Formats: sequence, structure tokens, C-alpha cells
Amino acid sequence: MRIMIPKLVFLFVWLLICNSSYSQKLEQPFWISARNPGRQHIDLSGIWELSYMDTPVSSITDLQKRKEPFETQVPNSVQWSFYKAGKLPHPYVSLNASGYEWILDKCWYYQREIEIPASAKGNSIILCFDGIDYFSKIWVNEKLVGEHEGMFGGPDADISDIVNYGAKNKITVEVRAANWGNKGFNPRAGGRIIKPWIIAGGSGKKALFSVGMWQGARIEIVPEFHMERPFLITTGITDDEAILHLSLEVLACQTSLDKKLHSWSNSQVHHPDEHGKSFIPVSEKLSVLIEFLSGNKRVFSKQIYPTIYQGTNWLEQDLVLANPKLWSPNGMGTPNLYQVKLTLTKNGVQADHICFDYGIRTVERQATEGPRTADRWENWQFVVNGRKLFVKGMNWTPVDVLLDLPEERYRWVLEAAKNMGIQLIRVWGGGLLETDHFYRICDELGIMVWQDFPIGNQDTPEWAQDIWEAQVVQNIFRLRNHPSLVVWCGGNEFNPYSLGNTASIGIIERNLDIFDKTRFFVRTTPDDGSMHAYPDMDPCWYNRSYKLEPWVSETGMHSMPEADLFYELVDRKEFVDLGKMWEKDFPKTHSEFIHHFDEYSPARVPRMLSRASHIVNLENASIESITEASQVGTGEWYQIVSEKMQGNYPVTNGIMPWVFKRHWPAIAIQMMDWFGQPGAPYYFLKRTYEQTHVALDLQRLLWAAGEPISFTGSITHSGTTALAGKISVTVYDDAFNFLWNNETIVSISEGPSVVRSCLGEYTIPSGYRDRYLFAVTELKNDIGELISRSFYCLRVLVQMEDQAFHEKYVREPIPWITLGQGPWLKPIVSKASTELKAELVGNKVVSNLRSQLKLKLTNTGTKPAFMTKIDVRGVKRIFYANDNYFWLAPGEHREIKIEVQRREAIDGKSTTLEISAWNAEKQSVKL
Repeated sequence: MRIMIPKLVFLFVWLLICNSSYSQKLEQPFWISARNPGRQHIDLSGIWELSYMDTPVSSITDLQKRKEPFETQVPNSVQWSFYKAGKLPHPYVSLNASGYEWILDKCWYYQREIEIPASAKGNSIILCFDGIDYFSKIWVNEKLVGEHEGMFGGPDADISDIVNYGAKNKITVEVRAANWGNKGFNPRAGGRIIKPWIIAGGSGKKALFSVGMWQGARIEIVPEFHMERPFLITTGITDDEAILHLSLEVLACQTSLDKKLHSWSNSQVHHPDEHGKSFIPVSEKLSVLIEFLSGNKRVFSKQIYPTIYQGTNWLEQDLVLANPKLWSPNGMGTPNLYQVKLTLTKNGVQADHICFDYGIRTVERQATEGPRTADRWENWQFVVNGRKLFVKGMNWTPVDVLLDLPEERYRWVLEAAKNMGIQLIRVWGGGLLETDHFYRICDELGIMVWQDFPIGNQDTPEWAQDIWEAQVVQNIFRLRNHPSLVVWCGGNEFNPYSLGNTASIGIIERNLDIFDKTRFFVRTTPDDGSMHAYPDMDPCWYNRSYKLEPWVSETGMHSMPEADLFYELVDRKEFVDLGKMWEKDFPKTHSEFIHHFDEYSPARVPRMLSRASHIVNLENASIESITEASQVGTGEWYQIVSEKMQGNYPVTNGIMPWVFKRHWPAIAIQMMDWFGQPGAPYYFLKRTYEQTHVALDLQRLLWAAGEPISFTGSITHSGTTALAGKISVTVYDDAFNFLWNNETIVSISEGPSVVRSCLGEYTIPSGYRDRYLFAVTELKNDIGELISRSFYCLRVLVQMEDQAFHEKYVREPIPWITLGQGPWLKPIVSKASTELKAELVGNKVVSNLRSQLKLKLTNTGTKPAFMTKIDVRGVKRIFYANDNYFWLAPGEHREIKIEVQRREAIDGKSTTLEISAWNAEKQSVKL
């Protein structure tokens, strides 16, 4: 009997191997470095055939019965593949999303053929998938390679023994959705499924649940002796040199797929016997050439001759680069990049080659100057290349909830972010570990990245920790050379200290300690002195309620995207009673409108409309007026919040409002809609992100007739030189008649700095009731040139004469009031008319659909132009400008630069540049 047991075990294992249902698990943590296109790298992005079956195939031959095969582009989701092939209507129009739900019940099959060159024989042929959402199986030449779970890296497989060299090879990929067979899937409690909730039906978007080959695929042809996972860090910078350290794995006679990160069973990790480990030196003569290129010029070169043993070797090398060009964040200098080339030679012949971009920079952190108010307290003062800064940031959700993520979409959005003055983007934990396009463009533009891991608003006790660790480690390796990456974070609004999350957060923490000690790590936000706050109050409370907060990592206010979005997506019959959208019966008659409303709830809708109610009468408001009013009301909120927290430096050291762009077209908290069109909040916040910004540190926005207003100026400056000039405040009534003015001389020290100046006191006339006052503050340099301007709308309300209300409003933050009976700002100011003159002085064609415009705009009237607005009409378009929704003084002229991307061909269409103000008639310039 003792003899038979081993034979039976052997037979059982042999049958498993031979059986077509046997499948190797392909999850593994070691990122396979991408080689440059050429003899070592084959890009598998492009055209694949896509089809489906009702159930998973038991044999690859069953795919002869596959359904609806058609060609599609990879990477992409199944949903977008169907739309782009003309098989289904647009998933975001009307209620079309429900017509995509059947996709989640099918098994999807991608197929394509690829030729492996005959010269590749003798190397390891490694098939790499950079992201499949979610369950997958891989066949090559109808042989099952293995299966994989998880969407952030892998599967990876060595297919050297099953490919045909010098001939075609068929690759087949089976993909099933993360909620396969789970109709009751809860995106915020997904069990073992590791998928961000925003792309898994979260916030009421059940039908918008992504599935497919959402990232690219490639084949890496890896020789017997090769390099993997280089890691370059900057350890020091002086005036004339940078000290760098390169860590590089050199593998001999094995590949990364032969390695283990650690054992998962209860065993000792490293316990050699009395003979120790055998270190067998290789006989081949190996060398590694390290080169740095700036542009096309080689500025550094060093050849090293390491001693290499069979297996994995770690090469550690210090490097000194003379006269380095530093990578600097947006607004602090040029984001210089070097191209780093690593070449491995064997016996004098090139064997392997890896190339990547790198930016030389240091990011340090110091303690903030405010008092510590909690046990967990990090240092939030960022110091980049030796310079302190107040970080002007923004939160980021995926570009598209169904993962249509081409490079050009990233470039448009990130260039608009740079234009806005954003220095840091937080990739939010309910979203993605982003594509390579995102990080590469951030490197180029000088936008720092705070990267959450995809744990969002949930506990994770059921996660498969081996799968989680494989994805965590793969992405640490993938991203750690990007100079833009400055912060790792465990995720969003979850408890990293709870029993249900300790394993998941521990995996991140320990692997960062092993593989990337160079970056700041926070377990979650809000925590460690960072805060999230979404109060419905007068924003002037921010530097009182949150005066000791060192870092604002989330805050925001809902607004509606422009009316054009609704005309494309929602039945026009629903554009009635929009001022009543918080009422109980509204959803019954506005199903499409509510479908396009993220977080539709009494907690969100009234606070948005209460701010809009100060702009226009919401009773029977048109879609145009209510969208504009919500944007301007929200824009005012963002402006004041940003000014208050920047003025709180050095106690507060950074702000990252929620959120830059929406992941699908909806009413939501946003600077930019899904199409890529910024709204008014983008420009209100942009003005506060300028290098030198003047603001009024107002006590409040609501006032009573007869009250005195004390004006304090606040100048935030981030430049490297000191400034001198004058700060002024001017008060106008709501017909733009001059009421009062005061000014004072200021000296502004090198940034980051905050200068506060007393600007005197103005008393509101006793009979001035239910009207607005405009307070305009300006900073001019010592020769009278305008540096910065900000304007404010102060409400003088009869309601503030009610003593009980006045005392409560002044004493504590209360919900923002609704002006159901007025006064309404827009119709009041429209009566004080002025005139605009517009001249197109530049029209540069960048591409067939993209152009750069320059507009000279002059106020030729006698009143300020209020909410001066630029628009592009006559064609579906997106655009951003260096300013919009601004104040233009009488006689003042400005040059406005506009970046325009058309979303459709313009043949036969008359396109115009439209200029208007709330108190000036529209002017049109033909393009």
C-alpha cells in the first residue's frame, strides 16, 4: 500500500496536466520591463477579433460556434467596441446604458494572429497583458496557457515552447466581467473582487460596469542573459551635479516568471541548509552600459562589468551627473527629462536593451507650522528641489467610466490641468491605477501625481491577498521611475486600521518598504492631518472652521455641465421644472435627466440649487440659465475656499479640490465635463492658482444695510523673487456705480509667502436693501501694471436685519440660504450695460480638428463688463482658455488665448467665436 500511494499521486497529477481543463494560475508580482519596439518587443495593441459565447468554452474548438465575431481595437472595453462598431447606440445617451447590461452575462473572446520571427528562437518569449478586466484565460495556438484574475497587471506567461517561429501564432483571450454569475454584486462590498467601485456600477450606474482588454498587450523577447526592473533615484543635488543611484536586476539562465516574491504557505522564507546556496558564476563576459541623453545629445555614459551568477543578480551603482537639468513641477520651472538607456552586452555583443525617461528631482517633507491636533500627524510641507511650496492640486477620477482611454484624451485633459495651474493630481482610490499614457504625460507637463491604490470606501476582508499583492507589486515596479509620482496612498475614505483591512494595507506598506522607500506613503485619506470636507455653508468660514488643517485632500460642490451636454444626451421634453429637481416627484417625469445626475440626493441637490438661486430665478428656469447659474454659484464657492486655505499658509500647505473631470456625462462635482469642456468653476479656481494672487479675506458674503465691512487684503505669492506694488479695494453698487476705494503700498517677499494688508472699512448705506455690492481688489506693480485681480458679490439682504438669523449666521456655519424671491444677480447687473469689441489676432491650425486662437477683447463702454464669457459656437467642440467668466474694466483690453478641439468635421458648418457679458450684447467673430 505504501508503494501504491506515490504511483496514484503521480498518475493523478499526470492526468491533470494532460486534461485540457487544467489551467496554470498566471498571477505573479514581477513586472516584465517593456523593451523598445524592434527585435525584442512586439506590440499587440491594434485590431483583434471579438466574439462571445453564452458560457465559457470547455475546449478551444468550441469557438467555432462563437457569436457575432467582428473586428475591434484593443485596448478598449467590450461596451465601447460594440458602440464603435455600430452595433449598439451610444452608452451615455438617453437611457441607452441599460441596453448594455447583457454584455456582463456573456463570455468574451478576443483573437488575433501574430508572427514570431525565426530569429527569436532560443530566447524566452514572454506574453504580457497590461490589464484585462476581469477574469481571463489565455490560449496560444489552441493550447491553454493559464488563467488570471485581476485587472491591474497580467497575465504574463512564457510561451517559448508553444509558439511557431517564423510563422503565424494565434492568441485567444477569454474575458469575463468581475460580477460574472453574481447578480447581486455590490460595488462597495465586492467580496474577493478587487475592482474600483466607480467602474463597477457605483453611484447608481449599475449598467456602466466595465469589462474587456482595457490595456494593451505585448510580447517581450528576452534573451538568456537580460535585465529587468531598473530603479533610478536621486539621492542629492548640488549646484553643479546630481548624485543618483541605479538599482538593476540582471538575470542569468532564468526569467522573472521563475521567481517567487515569497512563499504563501507557513514556511520559513530563507533557511539554507548546511551547504548554503550555490552561487555559480557565468562564464560569459557581461557588461552594462548606462547612458543619459538630453534631447539627442549624450551627456553621461558609464560602462560597468559586474560579476554575475546564475539566477537573479542585483546591480547597485552610484552615478554622478554634472550640470543636471532638473525636473520641476508646473509653475516652478521646466520639467526636464532625460532618456536613460541601459544596454547589456554578452561577449561584446548587445544582448538586451531597456530605455526609459527620468527626471532628476528631490521631494522632501517638513513639519507644518501649525500645532499638532491628532495622534496621526504627517509632515505636509512639500519641498521640491530645495524649494518650499503651497501645493495647488486637484482630485482625479477615470477619464471614462467604460475605459475608453486613448492617449489624445489624456493629453487634452492634462494640458487643460496644466493651463489651470495644477501642480499635483491625486488619482483617487475609487478609480484606477492609471495607464502609462497618464504618467508619461504628467512627466512631460510637470504635474506631480499622488497615486491612491484602488481601495475605495470599503472593507476588504475577503480579498484574495495573493492576487492583490501581485497587482500591488507589479504597479510599484511599473511606476516608480516616473518623476511625476510623489505620493503613494492606500486608498480613499476607508479605515486602514480595521481588522478587515490590515492585510490589504499591510501588503502595500511592506512592499513599498522593499521596492520604493523614496516616496511619501499615507495609508488613506483623510488621515494623518489631511481632511475631506463638503460643508454647505458660506465658504468664508473655511479659514476659521479648518484653520489648523495642514492639508485639504478633498472638498467640492456640485454644478451642472453646460446646456449643450444635455441637448446631446437628454430628451428635451424633460427641460421643464428644473428648479424643482429636489422634489419627490421630479424623478418620475425626468428619468433621463436623473440618470445623468451622480449622487442625486437631498444632501447634494439643494446645496447646488441654493447657490444657483442667488444668480437667477429658478422658477421655470431654462436649461441654459440653470446650468450657468449653478456653475457661477459653485465657481464663487471654489474661489473663496481656495483663497482662504492658500491664505492660511504655512499652517495649511496644500489643497486638492474634488474633482477635475467627470468619468461620464453627468451633473456632479466637476471642473470639466466628460467631453472635456471646462465650466465656470475651472476658471474661478484657475485664477486663484496663479503665481501671485490677490484676494479679500472677507468675513462673510451676507450683510445687512448699515453694517460696516472691514476689508483685509491677502496676497499669496509663489515666485522666486520679491515684489513691490500697491493693493487696492473698490466697492461698486449693483449698477456698477463707484462707491468707495482705498489702497496701500505692499512689499511681497519671495514665495511661498502670504502678505496681509488692512484696506480700511466701508459702511453700507442704511437704505441699501436686497441688493448686491461688488468688491474688487487689485494688485499692481510699482509701475502700475496689473498683476492680479479678484472680484466678489456681497449680498445685502433684508433677511440679515432679523436679529436671530443674523446672530446665528455670524456665530456658526449654517446651510447656505436659498433666495426664492430674489434678489437675483444676473438680471440686476444686465441693466447696467456696456459694450465689447472683439478682434481675432491669431488662428493657428494645429491639426484637422484642433486650433489655437488669440482674441483681443476690449471693453469700449463706461461700465465694467461682468462675467465676460468666450464661447465657440456652430460645431461640437471642447475648448479651454487662459481666462473666462471674468471682470473687464471700462477701457481695458485683454488678449485671450483659446485652445479648441472640434468633436466633429466642420465641413459646411459656420463656426464662430462668441463673446458676451451679462451686461453686454454678444459679439461674433467668424472662424
